[in-house]
Amino acid sequence: MTSRSIPVIEWRRPPEIISPQKGQLDIWLLALDTMPCEPDCLDTPETARFNNFKYESGRQQYCISHTASRKLLGRYLDCLPREVPLSIASGGKPYLDGHPLSLFFNLSHAGNTALLAVRTEHEVGIDIEIIRNMPNTNGIAQRVFQEDEIKQLALAGGAMQTFYSLWTKMEARQKCLGRGVFGEPVGENRVETRSIELKEDLCAAVAWPAGAEPEIFNFYRA
Repeated sequence: MTSRSIPVIEWRRPPEIISPQKGQLDIWLLALDTMPCEPDCLDTPETARFNNFKYESGRQQYCISHTASRKLLGRYLDCLPREVPLSIASGGKPYLDGHPLSLFFNLSHAGNTALLAVRTEHEVGIDIEIIRNMPNTNGIAQRVFQEDEIKQLALAGGAMQTFYSLWTKMEARQKCLGRGVFGEPVGENRVETRSIELKEDLCAAVAWPAGAEPEIFNFYRA
C-alpha cells in the first residue's frame, strides 16, 4: 500500500459566503479551546447526549465541537445551526435528512482540536488523533488492521507515528462508509485515504469512495 498525504499549504479564513462546489473538499480546522459551548444550537438527541456525559470536560468538548459543526453546516445550507436537519444512520454516522442539497460531512476531534470535512456528491470520512504512547499496539493491530497494514507496522518496529498514521487511515475509511472501528473492514480498494499533514503531536487522515478523489482541497480555519 502506497502512503500518500495532503500537504496543507495554509489554513486560511473562509469566504463570507460558502458555496459548495462539485469536486471540492473543504476541511475545517477547529480550535475547540477558543470556541463557545452553545447548547441551544443542539437538537434534542444531541442535548440528551450532552446531558449524559459523566465528566464535564467531555461534555464541553462534545458541545463545542457540535456547536461549531452545526454553525458551519448552517452556512452551507443557509439556515440556523439548530435547523440543520441531522439524523443518525444505523452505523452511527450523522447525515443530512431530507435536505435537497447533496452534502456529505464528517467530524472528528482529539483534545482541543477538531476537523470537519465537507463535500458534495460523495461520502467522506475523517479522523484525527493525538500521538501518544499506546501499549500493545501489535495486539490492537491484529484486531483492526488489515494484513498489509500489520506488515507496515512491523517493518516500522511498532513506531507510534506509523501506528497512528495507519489508525487514522483505517478509522477514516470506516467512518466514510458509516461503520465502526470493529465493523466490517473497509479496504483501500473501496475507499481511498490520504494523510493530512498537521503539527507533530497530531495525526489525521481523510477518506472518500474509490474513484471519487476531490479536484480541489480547501483548508479553512474556523
